[in-house]
Amino acid sequence: MIRVNLYEQLGGRTARMPRWAAWLAMAASLVVGVVLFLVAASLALILIPVVAIVGTIAVWRLRSRLKAAGFGDPGPFPQQGRQTGPAEIIDAEYRVIEPGEPPRR
Repeated sequence: MIRVNLYEQLGGRTARMPRWAAWLAMAASLVVGVVLFLVAASLALILIPVVAIVGTIAVWRLRSRLKAAGFGDPGPFPQQGRQTGPAEIIDAEYRVIEPGEPPRR
């Protein structure tokens, strides 16, 4: 395992950052963070409507191409309309076949 001993590299003494430099670094990082957040938010405010408009146009063009190709609003499997007349009823009789019973022909 590789280990780095910074204490030996500094010649046996540790250096402390002055308090004003630490505050300056914190303030700079805060400013950079706020600027990055504002840039991202402004890009989102610009890009979200653009993407929505482009998506709407793409869907509209795709639907028009599908309609021209024969895939209209009813779809490839149109739904059957409801019957207005009486419903057709199929009547059946069920019977239990016992084991060993000869088949009917």
